[in-house]
Amino acid sequence: MSITPEEKKYLVEQIENLTSPRPLFYLKFCSCEKFAQDVCNGDLYGNTAEYFRRREIETGERGQGDQFELLLSIQTENITVIDSETGNVVFTAPKGVLKTQFKEDDLIPIVSFVGIPLGDMEIIDADETHADFKFPFTDDEYKTMTERFGEYCVILGAREVEARIAAYCNHFGCDYIFDKVEYCNQNRIDRMQAFNKSAKERFLYKNSYLDYQREYRLAVGIEMPEDHFIRIGKLSTAKVIKSDELKNLMISISYSSYPRKIIRDNYTKDTRYNKEP
Repeated sequence: MSITPEEKKYLVEQIENLTSPRPLFYLKFCSCEKFAQDVCNGDLYGNTAEYFRRREIETGERGQGDQFELLLSIQTENITVIDSETGNVVFTAPKGVLKTQFKEDDLIPIVSFVGIPLGDMEIIDADETHADFKFPFTDDEYKTMTERFGEYCVILGAREVEARIAAYCNHFGCDYIFDKVEYCNQNRIDRMQAFNKSAKERFLYKNSYLDYQREYRLAVGIEMPEDHFIRIGKLSTAKVIKSDELKNLMISISYSSYPRKIIRDNYTKDTRYNKEP
């Protein structure tokens, strides 16, 4: 079926009005079946920023490790301090590297999920009553998924996970952030501001070369539990599959009404959306 980007955007917006602009599902990859079962039980294993930095530095594994995790590193060409009244240069400094890091961040548990909003999914069929989507992974990504992420994948209903996390943090009276990671350069303004203001959004930035991860990240404002688990309670929507089976899955969304007409030319599968209300 052929569908233009504008048609897809409109269709997704209408569905998200009924659901949420956030992913409908989260994926949690695991190296073994036991770890996958832990996730189904709501036992989310966390690690700290320090762990991820050390892992890349010590093993060279980028992705599972990240030497820049929660570390803002800005290379400056020169630094000049100027008297705003006179315009005179007070002093200058040569180029160097400015690093910003919060010691307490290395105590906070971080849990990673893969999240793909509908707008990033591929539409394979749509009409007045339903729309079918598939994950946007490439053939090469599917081939390396087991090696890169883990042999098992737990599919989690997003609304249940979000509600359980909120309940957990409310119960323990702690702050948290659970949202989409932004992949960008170190010197992007909003990234620098998040560190300068000590905002919790600083947990949501990673370097651009890691964007294949499609991460949604949970950071909980408590000290890492001794066993590393954030226990949010058994998840009724959790389903374990082999990671290489993801390519066979289709997400079908049914709806009883559609706010604009869908016109089928000569009853073919080429679908267009009427631009009039």
